[in-house]
Amino acid sequence: MAQTTNRDYYKILGVTTKTPKNELKKKYRELAKKYHPDSNQGSKDAENKFKIISEAYEILSDAKKRKEYDRQRSYKNQSRPRSSGQPNWAQEPPGGFGRRPGGNEQSYQEPFAAEPEPIDPDMPTSGFDLQFIIDVPLPTVALGGTIPYTYEKYVKCQSCDGSGMQDEGECSDCQGKQLVVRSVTLDVKIPPGVADKHTLSIIKKGGEGKNGGPPGDLFLKINTQPHPHFKRIKNDIISQVTIPRKLADEGGTFEVKTLNKTKTIEVEEGTLIGEELRIRGEGATINWGKKRGDLIIKFNIEEDDS
Repeated sequence: MAQTTNRDYYKILGVTTKTPKNELKKKYRELAKKYHPDSNQGSKDAENKFKIISEAYEILSDAKKRKEYDRQRSYKNQSRPRSSGQPNWAQEPPGGFGRRPGGNEQSYQEPFAAEPEPIDPDMPTSGFDLQFIIDVPLPTVALGGTIPYTYEKYVKCQSCDGSGMQDEGECSDCQGKQLVVRSVTLDVKIPPGVADKHTLSIIKKGGEGKNGGPPGDLFLKINTQPHPHFKRIKNDIISQVTIPRKLADEGGTFEVKTLNKTKTIEVEEGTLIGEELRIRGEGATINWGKKRGDLIIKFNIEEDDS
């Protein structure tokens, strides 16, 4: 199909998604005969309806066109719109549990009727998009890495294998809804140098779909955890280091912690409180690449016991 349409071709032909092809053809012929312009004395209304019926049959009788139409239709008939990018964090709490698509059965009498379009409960339905905040240690934000994240989402009910039914009727675990809420753990890849409050988009890790529909997506907003020794300013890392008075007066070597190792620095003779030492390339990764900012050591000096 070259473009999307708001028409429900199933409703127009008075069939369901499970109507066999021979019945589809039979129904089309009945309607085509009823609304054919030759049978309606040139009625413009009948001519328009005949064109729409023909259009519907052209799509539903072609396997490739019908598959694409069903895919578009499945998105439109959900109870909430799909995310098209970053989530709106000012909306209701993350997760989306409790908001479920409608489940009205289709019922057709006359095509082109004006009643609201019903939703086929057997139609593939996409899963919910989920949005959460993920706490990430500062070194991982600065240098990248992988951290486990546990969250709750809808998954396929294992008791009924997602059918909603068991031997004696409705599944007792999912109450016929096909899905249940469970905790899952995902290894989340944190890009090196990612900005605080950046939202990661993880495709198909949201809620499970129904009737073979695709899963939703997962959006994780990064919250950088405070660090006892480091503070990030853009791509630089600031570290407050306290050195002995004697070392400050006489100078010498001193070991300091960087984001991922221990490094020996040279303290100059006569170092004063508040002086800085810049260590090139030991800061946060720049723009998710290979270059890094700097580590800036700010000196504090121990007070004499006397």
